[in-house]
Amino acid sequence: MKIKFMSILILMVFLLTGCTQEIKLNDIEKIKVELVKKEKRPGIIIYTIKLINGSDYVLKQNNVYVSFPIEINQNAHKGNEYKVEVKGNKLDIQPGEEYTMHVIMPLEGIDKSVLALDTPSYELKGYLEKVDNKHLFSVGGALLNK
Repeated sequence: MKIKFMSILILMVFLLTGCTQEIKLNDIEKIKVELVKKEKRPGIIIYTIKLINGSDYVLKQNNVYVSFPIEINQNAHKGNEYKVEVKGNKLDIQPGEEYTMHVIMPLEGIDKSVLALDTPSYELKGYLEKVDNKHLFSVGGALLNK
């Protein structure tokens, strides 16, 4: 009886581990952040951005940040630690869903001469399908009209 029970238990473990779907880089590449609108006002720039979940997984607990890269010279930029978190974010963005958000970038009190104000960048941190270290990802790039 014990051998039969152990055999069934081992078989169930193999079946359950075989059913786990592995998330690949291709899935993460299907998640896009696009600039919809840029609006300049005195002392601020307001960006309207769209988060598109083109993957087959639910995008959970995501955070989107926007920053202005630091200009090293005319052809080179580096990342900027000063980032603004996009407000109004949504949890559990379903596959195929698009979600629009706004971010206000203050210009007061910053040295604009060293920043690439015309080429803002974004960073997206989140989880696909499940909130754990195995499903955590981070992507980023230029926030341009596409």
